[in-house]
Amino acid sequence: MSEFCFMSDIKLLVPDEWPLLQETRLAALKESPHSFLASYDDELAFGAARWRSEFDRGDWYVGFRHKRPVGLLGCTREMNMPVSECFLEYLWVEPDSRNAGVAFHLLTHVIARLQGAGIRRALLWVMDGNDAAVRLYRRVGFVSANRTEPLTARPGRTEELMQLEFA
Repeated sequence: MSEFCFMSDIKLLVPDEWPLLQETRLAALKESPHSFLASYDDELAFGAARWRSEFDRGDWYVGFRHKRPVGLLGCTREMNMPVSECFLEYLWVEPDSRNAGVAFHLLTHVIARLQGAGIRRALLWVMDGNDAAVRLYRRVGFVSANRTEPLTARPGRTEELMQLEFA
Protein backbone atom coordinates (compact mmCIF):
# COMPACT_ATOMS: atom_id res chain seq x y z
CA MET A 1 0.00 0.00 0.00
CA SER A 2 1.47 3.34 -0.92
CA GLU A 3 1.35 6.28 1.43
CA PHE A 4 0.86 9.90 0.47
CA CYS A 5 3.67 11.88 2.01
CA PHE A 6 4.26 15.60 2.29
CA MET A 7 7.92 15.02 3.10
CA SER A 8 10.27 15.95 0.29
CA ASP A 9 13.59 14.55 1.51
CA ILE A 10 15.20 12.32 4.14
CA LYS A 11 18.73 13.17 5.18
CA LEU A 12 21.21 10.98 7.03
CA LEU A 13 22.96 13.44 9.32
CA VAL A 14 26.73 13.56 9.76
CA PRO A 15 28.36 14.59 13.07
CA ASP A 16 28.97 18.17 11.91
CA GLU A 17 25.19 18.50 11.56
CA TRP A 18 24.68 18.03 15.30
CA PRO A 19 22.88 21.41 15.55
CA LEU A 20 20.13 20.03 13.29
CA LEU A 21 19.84 16.92 15.47
CA GLN A 22 19.71 19.16 18.53
CA GLU A 23 17.04 21.42 17.01
CA THR A 24 14.86 18.51 15.92
CA ARG A 25 15.15 16.49 19.11
CA LEU A 26 14.45 19.51 21.28
CA ALA A 27 11.39 20.28 19.16
CA ALA A 28 10.22 16.69 19.65
CA LEU A 29 10.75 16.81 23.41
CA LYS A 30 9.02 20.15 23.75
CA GLU A 31 6.03 19.17 21.64
CA SER A 32 5.64 15.55 22.84
CA PRO A 33 7.20 15.37 26.32
CA HIS A 34 5.30 12.21 27.34
CA SER A 35 6.36 10.26 24.26
CA PHE A 36 10.02 10.01 25.22
CA LEU A 37 12.03 8.98 28.25
CA ALA A 38 14.43 11.89 27.72
CA SER A 39 13.47 15.34 28.92
CA TYR A 40 13.62 18.69 27.19
CA ASP A 41 15.46 20.34 30.10
CA ASP A 42 18.11 17.61 30.23
CA GLU A 43 18.82 17.71 26.51
CA LEU A 44 18.68 21.50 26.39
CA ALA A 45 21.69 21.44 28.72
CA PHE A 46 23.74 19.23 26.37
CA GLY A 47 26.82 20.88 24.94
CA ALA A 48 28.28 20.41 21.47
CA ALA A 49 30.44 17.46 22.57
CA ARG A 50 27.44 15.63 23.99
CA TRP A 51 25.41 16.20 20.82
CA ARG A 52 28.31 14.96 18.68
CA SER A 53 28.53 11.84 20.84
CA GLU A 54 25.01 10.90 19.74
CA PHE A 55 26.57 9.97 16.40
CA ASP A 56 28.77 7.42 18.18
CA ARG A 57 25.57 5.58 19.14
CA GLY A 58 24.32 5.37 15.56
CA ASP A 59 22.68 7.16 12.66
CA TRP A 60 20.14 9.96 12.77
CA TYR A 61 17.69 10.66 9.96
CA VAL A 62 15.71 13.87 9.53
CA GLY A 63 12.78 14.24 7.18
CA PHE A 64 12.20 17.59 5.51
CA ARG A 65 9.21 19.40 4.07
CA HIS A 66 9.85 22.66 2.25
CA LYS A 67 13.46 22.54 3.55
CA ARG A 68 12.19 22.46 7.15
CA PRO A 69 12.75 19.46 9.48
CA VAL A 70 9.44 17.69 10.13
CA GLY A 71 10.49 14.21 11.27
CA LEU A 72 13.21 12.35 13.10
CA LEU A 73 14.30 8.72 13.46
CA GLY A 74 17.39 7.31 15.16
CA CYS A 75 19.04 4.00 14.32
CA THR A 76 21.30 3.08 17.22
CA ARG A 77 23.25 0.16 18.60
CA GLU A 78 23.93 -0.70 22.22
CA MET A 79 27.27 -2.05 23.43
CA ASN A 80 27.58 -5.83 23.03
CA MET A 81 24.73 -5.85 20.51
CA PRO A 82 25.30 -8.12 17.50
CA VAL A 83 26.37 -6.19 14.41
CA SER A 84 23.36 -7.66 12.58
CA GLU A 85 20.92 -5.87 14.93
CA CYS A 86 19.99 -2.30 15.74
CA PHE A 87 17.41 -0.26 17.57
CA LEU A 88 15.10 2.28 15.99
CA GLU A 89 14.30 5.09 18.38
CA TYR A 90 13.11 8.62 18.78
CA LEU A 91 10.55 8.49 15.96
CA TRP A 92 8.79 11.84 15.90
CA VAL A 93 6.79 13.85 13.36
CA GLU A 94 5.84 17.48 13.90
CA PRO A 95 2.09 17.98 14.43
CA ASP A 96 1.33 19.76 11.14
CA SER A 97 2.83 16.82 9.20
CA ARG A 98 1.13 13.97 11.05
CA ASN A 99 -1.25 11.65 9.25
CA ALA A 100 0.47 12.45 5.96
CA GLY A 101 2.72 9.37 5.75
CA VAL A 102 5.86 11.02 7.13
CA ALA A 103 6.48 8.42 9.85
CA PHE A 104 5.72 5.57 7.45
CA HIS A 105 8.10 7.04 4.86
CA LEU A 106 10.87 7.57 7.42
CA LEU A 107 10.52 4.02 8.73
CA THR A 108 10.43 2.33 5.34
CA HIS A 109 13.37 4.42 4.08
CA VAL A 110 15.51 3.52 7.10
CA ILE A 111 14.45 -0.14 6.99
CA ALA A 112 15.50 -0.36 3.33
CA ARG A 113 18.88 1.14 4.20
CA LEU A 114 19.31 -1.32 7.07
CA GLN A 115 18.51 -4.27 4.85
CA GLY A 116 21.01 -3.03 2.28
CA ALA A 117 23.65 -2.78 5.00
CA GLY A 118 23.15 -6.39 6.08
CA ILE A 119 21.16 -5.77 9.25
CA ARG A 120 19.02 -8.84 10.03
CA ARG A 121 16.81 -7.52 12.84
CA ALA A 122 15.54 -4.15 13.98
CA LEU A 123 14.20 -3.64 17.49
CA LEU A 124 12.27 -0.82 19.11
CA TRP A 125 10.54 -0.04 22.37
CA VAL A 126 7.07 1.49 22.41
CA MET A 127 5.39 2.94 25.50
CA ASP A 128 2.04 1.63 26.63
CA GLY A 129 -0.85 3.75 25.42
CA ASN A 130 0.90 4.75 22.19
CA ASP A 131 -1.59 2.86 20.04
CA ALA A 132 -0.95 4.93 16.90
CA ALA A 133 2.74 4.00 17.02
CA VAL A 134 1.95 0.31 17.54
CA ARG A 135 -0.38 0.36 14.50
CA LEU A 136 2.31 2.04 12.41
CA TYR A 137 5.02 -0.37 13.50
CA ARG A 138 2.78 -3.35 12.74
CA ARG A 139 2.01 -1.95 9.27
CA VAL A 140 5.70 -2.00 8.40
CA GLY A 141 6.14 -5.54 9.78
CA PHE A 142 7.11 -5.22 13.44
CA VAL A 143 5.72 -7.80 15.85
CA SER A 144 5.81 -8.08 19.60
CA ALA A 145 8.95 -9.66 21.03
CA ASN A 146 6.80 -10.71 24.01
CA ARG A 147 8.78 -8.58 26.44
CA THR A 148 7.57 -5.65 28.49
CA GLU A 149 9.50 -3.59 31.01
CA PRO A 150 8.33 -1.17 33.69
CA LEU A 151 9.61 2.35 33.23
CA THR A 152 11.31 3.49 36.42
CA ALA A 153 11.42 7.04 35.03
CA ARG A 154 7.64 6.91 34.55
CA PRO A 155 6.06 5.02 37.47
CA GLY A 156 3.01 3.05 36.41
CA ARG A 157 4.03 2.97 32.74
CA THR A 158 5.59 0.17 30.73
CA GLU A 159 7.17 -0.27 27.35
CA GLU A 160 6.99 -3.21 24.96
CA LEU A 161 9.80 -4.51 22.79
CA MET A 162 8.90 -4.98 19.13
CA GLN A 163 11.07 -6.55 16.42
CA LEU A 164 11.30 -6.83 12.67
CA GLU A 165 13.21 -9.74 11.17
CA PHE A 166 14.52 -9.14 7.67
CA ALA A 167 14.24 -12.00 5.18
